[in-house]
Amino acid sequence: MMMQFFRSGRDTLRDTYVSAGNALSFLTVEVRGLQAAAYILALSSFLSSILALLRDRILAHLFGAGPELDMYYAAFRIPDLVFIAVGALVSAYMLIPEFARRDDASQKKYLDTVIVGFSLLAAIIGGVAAFAAPTLLAYFFPTLAAASLDELTLLTRILLLQATLLGFSNIAAAITQFKHRYTLYAASPIVYNFGIIAGALWLYPQFGLNGLVWGVVAGAALHVLIQIPSIFKDGFLRGVPLFYEPKAFFDTIRLSLPRALALSMNQLAFFGLLSLAGALSAGSISVFMFAYNLQGVPLSIIGASFATAAFPTLAYAFSRGESHIFLQQVCLAARQILFWSLPLISLMLVLRAHIVRTVLGSGAFDWTDTRLTAAAFALFALSLAAQGLSLLLIRAFYASGRTLAPFLVSGGTALLTLFLGTTFLRMVGNPSAGNFLEAFLRVEGIPGTAVLMLALAYAASSIVGVLVLALYFESRFGTFFAETKRAWWESLVAAIGAGAAAYMTLHAIGDITLSSTLASVVIRGGTAGLVGCVAAALVYYLLGSREFAENIGALRKRIWRDVEPVASAEQSA
Repeated sequence: MMMQFFRSGRDTLRDTYVSAGNALSFLTVEVRGLQAAAYILALSSFLSSILALLRDRILAHLFGAGPELDMYYAAFRIPDLVFIAVGALVSAYMLIPEFARRDDASQKKYLDTVIVGFSLLAAIIGGVAAFAAPTLLAYFFPTLAAASLDELTLLTRILLLQATLLGFSNIAAAITQFKHRYTLYAASPIVYNFGIIAGALWLYPQFGLNGLVWGVVAGAALHVLIQIPSIFKDGFLRGVPLFYEPKAFFDTIRLSLPRALALSMNQLAFFGLLSLAGALSAGSISVFMFAYNLQGVPLSIIGASFATAAFPTLAYAFSRGESHIFLQQVCLAARQILFWSLPLISLMLVLRAHIVRTVLGSGAFDWTDTRLTAAAFALFALSLAAQGLSLLLIRAFYASGRTLAPFLVSGGTALLTLFLGTTFLRMVGNPSAGNFLEAFLRVEGIPGTAVLMLALAYAASSIVGVLVLALYFESRFGTFFAETKRAWWESLVAAIGAGAAAYMTLHAIGDITLSSTLASVVIRGGTAGLVGCVAAALVYYLLGSREFAENIGALRKRIWRDVEPVASAEQSA
């Protein structure tokens, strides 16, 4: 029965892309336009990441890795699950093709239908979640609930508003992307972080943790409101929305359900890991989240940007039956992800303490917090390339209409994550296992190292998950491993060169200590990182890396394109 459901969803999804055909103008953009979109997404990811790091620095300064911040992060778990369960049902992946195959009047009716349908779903599921919150929180976070269940429940219920607002933002983002307003779409996460920062700086001192989460809600409101004026200008939302097309809405839900289920599996695994962290020493949830957020910065700039920019081209190529172009684009994006990610992993491992101390080392965030977070960050970093490739391959499967594979792999990876998390925690007291990891990451004798096992579980399951995805992709389309094999070993050699150069530089100029100032940390880490980057570039050059030549060529082309009009103007003068 489930197989029939996924096959039906796959066939309908493919038919949607094919029927959209030439109408999908956003898929038929020239390579230059696609690159421009990718540049905007990468730049916005960078800016958003800077704000996210500032947000985390403020939180670290205010709370350190302690019980208050544990409660703050725990309060997100149920709302995030609700957002994934409901918001993913109205994602841009499904709404954009539907807009593309309709005329202007039909688009407006369809948008009204989606808004009304989503509002009903959000009200029902959000209401159930709000009612069940005390029971769920007491079960999954017994230690935090025993200390302050009422406060934790209130924080969770406030954050349910954020989940609903982000769902509406999903709908708005579909129109924003459909109209090629990538800059506006990219600005949404930036203003979201502004709201959280404002809550931390101005609302928290007045209202405590309640003020902090109200800042999150304000950020979510900005996330959707920044897109509304342009949507209104296009003629949408001019009246009270009505449920015009029930069948179209339920078809959208049916097509979106596999993706929503796959995302829910990932969120459940994350929920489970934080539940395990909540049973450990105070601050474990905070350490886990700080490290996870840090590794999310390069992931969003590299993996997510390449995967997001590639998706329209992949969907259009597959719908036209151009499987060679489809495969070529997947392999091209995969090679670029490997090119950037593997050397960066090496540098993150060597410079982990410098990165954490620079970003988070302030106020209540002490030296013990720094060392624990740095160790967890290193473990997360091991899976950076795997997570980036996973984002790409999952989008490739969606573009080809194969929705079952991502769901099954996500479900299996979630189960493996929880299994490894519980298994690794049992090994904490084993000298041959836990002590080896502590010695390797230089955190011997520090209390709270058990949380590192959860970061290790997440990284290991991510690597296994992408291997399964890649093997299945190879079996369906072929040549994936052959096309990326050279990029693998070149990037690995470059990573070794970068890591060795950075490590020797640190050894020469001296590593950081408890008494190191922020300036000295930045100078030492920055110098070692720069030397590592130069070493990686040199290795790529000596190996004749195709990706290195492509990136240098693209950089030269952009510089020449910018300079050429000036030269022409001077000549004409």
